[in-house]
Amino acid sequence: MSDKTQSELFLNRVELVLGEELRDLTDQQIVILLEGLDSLLLNRTPDQITDEMIQGQWAVVEHLHLSGG
Repeated sequence: MSDKTQSELFLNRVELVLGEELRDLTDQQIVILLEGLDSLLLNRTPDQITDEMIQGQWAVVEHLHLSGG
């Protein structure tokens, strides 16, 4: 499977896991989420990243947003 196909499948899974939360993201939240997902991908393949890990990255985004970070 090509890297592009693997990336698209991973991003599709992120959309499925996070669903409606992705609708009203600010630019800052997008950057934080993408940086968090990228950090997960440094040591793992997309298949090794669980839905819970994706949700954990979302929790970081929400926490920083709520705290004004």
